Amino acid sequence: MSTITDPYDLKPGEVYRQARTVASKTSRGTDGNWYREPGDIACQWHIWFDGGREVCSATFSRSDNCWRQGPPLPLAGLTTGEDVFSLLGDLLSPTYFGHKPKALGVILHVADEFSLTEVSTASDGVSDGGDDFNLLRYNLIDSPKDFLADRDVSTDTVSWRLLPFWGAPTGQPRSIAVAMPRSRETFLSRLVEGGEDWRIPIRVSVASAPMEALAALALLKPEIRGGGLVAFPYLKYTAVFALNADGDLRSARSLAHRGGNPIPSSFGDILWNMAVSAELIANDGAGQLLPNLIIASPNKGTLAEATRELEVYSLKRQRIVAQVLDLSTHPTTASLPGNRPEFLPYDSGASSQVGSAGPLSRSETFRSLWDGWATQNFFNTAKIDNLYPTLGDLRLLRFSSWFVALLGLTLLALGGYGVYGLFTAMRHPSWELTEAQVQTTKTQHEKLFAEQKQIDITESLMKPRSLGWTNLELLLQMFPEDSGVRLDGFEYAVKPLQSIGAKKPTGPAAPGGIQTVGMTREWSFKGLAKAKTLDILNDLNSQRGLNAFFDQVAKATNDASLVPDPTRQVRLTLTQNQNPRFNVTASAGEAAKDPALTYPYSFEAVISQTITERDPLALPTGKPF
Repeated sequence: MSTITDPYDLKPGEVYRQARTVASKTSRGTDGNWYREPGDIACQWHIWFDGGREVCSATFSRSDNCWRQGPPLPLAGLTTGEDVFSLLGDLLSPTYFGHKPKALGVILHVADEFSLTEVSTASDGVSDGGDDFNLLRYNLIDSPKDFLADRDVSTDTVSWRLLPFWGAPTGQPRSIAVAMPRSRETFLSRLVEGGEDWRIPIRVSVASAPMEALAALALLKPEIRGGGLVAFPYLKYTAVFALNADGDLRSARSLAHRGGNPIPSSFGDILWNMAVSAELIANDGAGQLLPNLIIASPNKGTLAEATRELEVYSLKRQRIVAQVLDLSTHPTTASLPGNRPEFLPYDSGASSQVGSAGPLSRSETFRSLWDGWATQNFFNTAKIDNLYPTLGDLRLLRFSSWFVALLGLTLLALGGYGVYGLFTAMRHPSWELTEAQVQTTKTQHEKLFAEQKQIDITESLMKPRSLGWTNLELLLQMFPEDSGVRLDGFEYAVKPLQSIGAKKPTGPAAPGGIQTVGMTREWSFKGLAKAKTLDILNDLNSQRGLNAFFDQVAKATNDASLVPDPTRQVRLTLTQNQNPRFNVTASAGEAAKDPALTYPYSFEAVISQTITERDPLALPTGKPF
């Protein structure tokens, strides 16, 4: 596809057109692999080199967790980018994965250089929290000159990533920057361009081999205790890491090899001084010694030379107890091409085992290394990704395209339906009616409207507004058998809010519509009461209590006229007095002759229900016939 321009240099309309081009000419809007890390892609190509003549090329399939030898790659090709498309064509064939990959993750494991640079004092003064390390990590990517101790550096030729010292004590550096030359970015950029041209996601990463090897130690030597030094000899240097008693990283050094030697000059002195600085020297009664030094490499010759050097140093100077890890015969690296431990952090099987491997894997350092710190990408893929719309943007763009298409089809359908309706209406037989026929039809319609209105009035008039038995049930619900009341009178009345003949319509009624007037229903009670009866009446003497009582009676009788509704208002008028005939000393015979002697109170209560004209049970004002 055409060259992508930085969106910040474009106008909004140009950004939109470029996004449309990306959506139509690439698979970024449908394939999420364009936005994944290389180590998360199902098919991976791993390239390891240490500056020697040979390059270790390996492929890894996450689907079957299988490592295979990769296509041969000359060392010069890593710098010049020659034959990239030929290699890419081989990798995207079924040869190396058993099927054609839909996406490819390319990880470059750089083992020919391990340069360490101090972080500025102000930046290094972070707390123990991981969030501070993460902040410094991303600041070092975006603005390295502001956070390095040496600000006279070139960001065009070198990139830096942070290596925290999780176990560093107070007063010592808490982190260091790992520098990586950018000389291989031409090779990686051509891979990315090939993926763009072929519409296949190619995600690339550049990782530091010593940092990956340190993370692999959790599986290579999981039972290590008491702290110590860990050395990884490479062709041009030896990377040494100091671990404290908890297994956390305390310091790191890169020791260059001189004169083609497989180990650094004064190897023993450097290790001893580093152990002293990290407080790893012990005393076994026979004198001081460095009790825990691990040297790991798949090169038997290098291991033999390092062992011989340290044995001589132990005899002449200080005692160093070294443990050799021959990775060429180690079971953990047996299935890895070249027995390279740097491949382990990308192995899905190893990732699932590291949490339960041993005490070393549970330290903060190794948990963090396996959580992404060991596989930091020195190739700034974010700079490339920022040129393209995000996956969410492309999906939104695709959805908007569908919406616009659907809207266009909808408008077209509505236009067609309108034209069809107009054509149908113009061909309707009513256009051919004479004036007399039109008048006859109009008269028939008016007659039908009048009949429908009469039917509506009749149906409204016949609605059950007042049932005698429900009024008796209301009386029984209000005063149960043991309520202590003696009723002297009960009246029920229904009347309209105003005279139906005086009802003035507010406007012309619609065809079939009816005009109504509200009505009022009243229940009047009079009698004698005991204290329990007054409690019942007082409970009803509130809007909430009265509505609850009407709702109770409505459910018991299934009478819709008693259901509380915003178009209905209910109220209670209650009068309570002392019963002048009450005699507390009346005998049983006197009470039998005159029961009024046993009731201390008298009362009068009127419950009124106003049904407004908006209520379905309002009275119609028109005549049914």
